Amino acid sequence: MIKAAHLIVKNILKLGKFNSSQIPKRVYSELLTAFTNYKNKDIIVIPQFIHKYCRSGGNLIVDETVIEKYGLKHIVRKLKILNNGGYCMGYKIVLFIWNKESLRIPIGFALYHKESDSVNELTLKFISKLRNEFKIKPDMFLADGAYCVNKLMKRLTDYNWAFMIRFKSNRKLSGRPIKKLIARGYGNAKGYLKNGTKIKVFRRKERFYASNRMLLDMQQAVKYYIKRWKVEETFRVLKSCVGIKRCQQHRTISQEIFIWMCLIAFTYLETFSNNSIYKTFNDVIFDKQKVDINHFKDILNMC
Repeated sequence: MIKAAHLIVKNILKLGKFNSSQIPKRVYSELLTAFTNYKNKDIIVIPQFIHKYCRSGGNLIVDETVIEKYGLKHIVRKLKILNNGGYCMGYKIVLFIWNKESLRIPIGFALYHKESDSVNELTLKFISKLRNEFKIKPDMFLADGAYCVNKLMKRLTDYNWAFMIRFKSNRKLSGRPIKKLIARGYGNAKGYLKNGTKIKVFRRKERFYASNRMLLDMQQAVKYYIKRWKVEETFRVLKSCVGIKRCQQHRTISQEIFIWMCLIAFTYLETFSNNSIYKTFNDVIFDKQKVDINHFKDILNMC
């Protein structure tokens, strides 16, 4: 399996593509078997990264990005593109990043498409798997306003996981509109969601943040939330360097394997040296640095 991973990632970094016909059938069969073991419907984990990077603390960050696709009619759906207000046919990748110090390690992802659960249901399944199967507890769960739902915040509180989530300005706290509860540009208020979950909401100008840690102050809340941008930087590298949108395969499982390998390629670049991830990528492109199979064995903890 390590040979298949090395071959695919090398091809992704050098040419930006993946074609299963370029891999020997026996090696590709081993890859499919290994991948199927990591997959739970639309939830895919990278257990080697979870075991290696998540045991000694860190923050769990979640966000999604749109992948435009027109050849997968059985799963694609109409999605809004936030940066230009338009629409496209495609699916979303819900990405889970473990952030520890300067490292950004993708530990899994989910696909939101025509036949899948909602983004928040997929997130609930992933955090349940992370807690119940891998016994992992992050220092802080970080997400934007798309994840500001009562069910998710209750689940995190029940797990005793701290969270910092962007709170939507049209929401209520203890039955009162949050904009009226914190009327000025700065302040905080404690209250309850409809399901009884107690949270503390911070207001900083027109932005609101929610946490289940009552002792946090405004400065700490903003400091935590800023770390969420690590996932935006990760998406930028995945799109501009690794080419996570480039897969032309028409099978869903091939799309998933390609995304999985893109995340491994990202981690390869992220952990290879002290250089920036962009410099490491350019060194690979211009053959100043070889894609080393031994480094794959190290980051994947495989023989």
